[in-house]
This record gives sequence, structure tokens and C-alpha cells, in this order.
Amino acid sequence: MMAAKAYGLKTVFTEHSLFGYNDLTGIHLNKVIKWSFRDLDAAICVSHACKDNFVLRAKVAPQKAFTIPNAVDSNRFTPDPSIRENELAQSGNPDQINIVFISRLQYRKGFDLLIRIIPKILAQFEHVNFIIGGDGSGMVHLEELVERHNLHGRVELLGGLPHDKVRDVLCRGHIFLNTSLTESFCIAILEAACCGLLVVTTDVGGVPEVLPPHMAYLAKPDEKSILRQLRKAVVNVKNIPVDKFYSEVASIYSWRQVAERTERVYDYVMEKPVPNIMSRIKSSVSWGPLVGVWGIFYTIIETLCLWLVELMLPECDIDVVRSFNTNAYNVCPSEFGNHQVRVDAYDRADVKPSKIIDIDYESNKMKLHVFDRQNRYSTVRPTMEQVEERED
Repeated sequence: MMAAKAYGLKTVFTEHSLFGYNDLTGIHLNKVIKWSFRDLDAAICVSHACKDNFVLRAKVAPQKAFTIPNAVDSNRFTPDPSIRENELAQSGNPDQINIVFISRLQYRKGFDLLIRIIPKILAQFEHVNFIIGGDGSGMVHLEELVERHNLHGRVELLGGLPHDKVRDVLCRGHIFLNTSLTESFCIAILEAACCGLLVVTTDVGGVPEVLPPHMAYLAKPDEKSILRQLRKAVVNVKNIPVDKFYSEVASIYSWRQVAERTERVYDYVMEKPVPNIMSRIKSSVSWGPLVGVWGIFYTIIETLCLWLVELMLPECDIDVVRSFNTNAYNVCPSEFGNHQVRVDAYDRADVKPSKIIDIDYESNKMKLHVFDRQNRYSTVRPTMEQVEERED
């Protein structure tokens, strides 16, 4: 961020974390953030709670911070009731309810709360099972819990899940449980609701802003409150029209809306002037006698280094990307030629860039008769025997 200002570039920072104010790490980190973001043009925060936290920590003007939530890929996370119905048919219990928990098994994700909740819920509801996906330091404790209470048939431990398997696991459940102790947004509950699950989650950070009340039961981050809301969800889940969740979530959290709102932020930034070195020095002075002096020293040294680099490597010698007429390309891509890119393996034998040929291979194979098709597309440098053969 600091180097960008020295180069005269506009700066936009995206914040998706929450940091404290009362611990030693947070105090010193916030000091660094204040000075680093002193000339920030704009910031994008994923929730209003995240924005408030960032504005207070970084001392950024509130009008420079914009709230743009995350989005969900509604084409990937689609509900599939048949997966749940098939599982219920195999179990032989049509009243069975599956509670899904997918998260890293760490303290910050409320893993210790999950350990205490599972035995009590299973003892009260005989038709409830848990499906737990994720890996971490808490996996050992979960395995011990299953062994100690003999819950092998009611708690399924999946371990770490690749992202392309998460949707299938979500579609097996009725309720999604989130026990995080801190979250700026929590996209996991968004994906769960998109797959048609009722959500029970802790009321922390920006989580209350994500889903409407009929989709999520909020609980305080303590055992009693989570148990109360989870029991309520088990009783009511069969009476809630979860099949309508998908259309609501997909319409609110689409990537197109996020892209349009982000584009407006960048348009706002482009209209702002770039601060010169004197304005940056004045900004550094405002941070106090100690940090201010260091800021002035850093800004001057940074400017001198940039000046020396400009003398050795002038900016005019840097290749500039040519503008591309995207609208014309979208109307008629064929006018821009054949896009079958071929790499000539001959050029890899010499110390020069690979030649990119925008022509068809079959019509030019007489020019490239030495190498067969496999060698032609190989990214491996030709052997010395091949080089010598070419020179002969």
C-alpha cells in the first residue's frame, strides 16, 4: 500500500477480518495499520461490523469505507432433496434429522462448544445424527468423544473436505450448526442456506447481518444458548419451507451485484487526486512526534529510491498493455483471427522467448517437420541431440 502511493497509484483495501483492541498483538498491529493506511483511497468491508472494526482500528474516515458482502455461487450450491430422501430411506427412519457441522476444528471456530453440545442433543433426541466435516487439532477430541459415549452410529466424522464435496454433504442435512467465536461474515452459513438447510449460529461479528430471521436462529456464544436454539430448530425444521431458501439467497448474494458495487468503489477512487510527496509528509506528521518522524524519513527514502530506479530503468522502457476492444470482440470474435495458440518447440532451444504462432498446426507442419505433435506441445526444453540435429 505504501509503495503504491510512491508510484502514484490509487489504493483500495479489502478487509474481511476482525481484530481486538485489548491484547498486546492487536494494539501493536493496529499502530502499524494506522500508519500504513494513512493515504488509503478506499476500503471494502464484508459487513457493517467489519467496517466499524476497521474504521476504529485504522483511523480511516468512515466515508472511505464501503460495505460490500461476500457472494455465493448459486450455480454450485443448489438444493437436492433427493440426496436427503435417499439417506432417510436407507436408514429406515423417516423422522431422522441430520445436523451438519463443516468447519476447521479449532478454538476460534467454537470447537469446545461443539464437544459439549453433541452428547446432550443426542441424549435428548434419538432421531438426531451429526455429520461433521473438517480437520484440525480438535479431531482427536472428537474421536475420543465418539468412543467414550459410544456414538459411532450417530456421529459421522468425515475429516477434511475438498470444496467440491461440501455441497453434497450439505444436501444430506436438515440443520447447519455454526459455533464460531468470531466472524466478520461467515460464508459457510450462506452456502448452507442456499442448499436448503435451517441455520443455527452464534451471534458474533457480522453473522447477524448475513441471513434473515426465518433462515437462521441466533444464539449467544455459550453452551446454554446454543442448546436452546438447536432444540428449537430440531422441533421446527420439518415445518419450515426450506425449499424457498435457495431463491431468496441467490437473489440477494449474487456475484454480479457484488461486482457492480465493487466497480462503483473503483470509479469513486479514480476520481480522487493522487497525493504528492508534500501531502504524504504532512500526513505522516499528523501521527505524532515519534511515528511522524519515522514516517517522514521513510517517505523521503522511498522517494529517493524510486528516483534512482527511474534513472536506471526509465518508465518509458516498460511495455504498456495495449487497449483491447472488448465490445467488438463480444460481437464477433472471429474477426480477431484464429485463437488456436501453438508454441514452436524450436525456439525453446535458443535463449529467447518462445514463438507464439496464431496459425493452425496441420497447415504448417511442413515448416515444423522435425518435431512431432507430442514434442511440439511439450513444455520441456529440447535435448542437446535435438538441438544439434536442428543445427545440422
